Amino acid sequence: MRKILVLFVALLTLSVVGLAQNETEKYTIGVGDTLRIDVPGLFGAPQEKAVRRDGTLDLPIAIEPILVAGRTTDEISALVKKFAAAFGDLNATVSVVRYSSHPVAATGSLAEPGIKYLTRDAVPVYVFRAIAIPNQNADGVEIQRSNGGTIACRFDECESQKVLIRSGDAVKFTSNAGVAKIN
Repeated sequence: MRKILVLFVALLTLSVVGLAQNETEKYTIGVGDTLRIDVPGLFGAPQEKAVRRDGTLDLPIAIEPILVAGRTTDEISALVKKFAAAFGDLNATVSVVRYSSHPVAATGSLAEPGIKYLTRDAVPVYVFRAIAIPNQNADGVEIQRSNGGTIACRFDECESQKVLIRSGDAVKFTSNAGVAKIN
């Protein structure tokens, strides 16, 4: 029984680590993002389309709006290629030209506090530091999670604990953040 419990805990840990890695490697399209859709041989030029409030966008090759929110660009490319198949064996590429659906509020010891947009579903604190550009005296963050939880840690502690910033978080850059703590 003990071996089964140890195996279960090990598998659970690996699945959580895999989920965290997946969050940092993909971007799920959301409302407000602007996509560039290119189907050479079908469209005269690449089309830029903003994702509407209902998570859809219009394409001339589709009868009705296409639901794109919650999908990756690869998934949307495959969907567009499927619609374009009626016109021949065409390739489709989709890319994000304006990220607007994964906002994070950045405050505290920053030159320019405000809303910053993630280019992945989640990013490590060191990546968010590069986006937000804290002042030189900042040495940590206080993260208010959208689910109500809070995390406070120095930059080095955040890195060793692999703390991630996600859409909807509020991140305050601090000086003398103290020891890492999770509430």
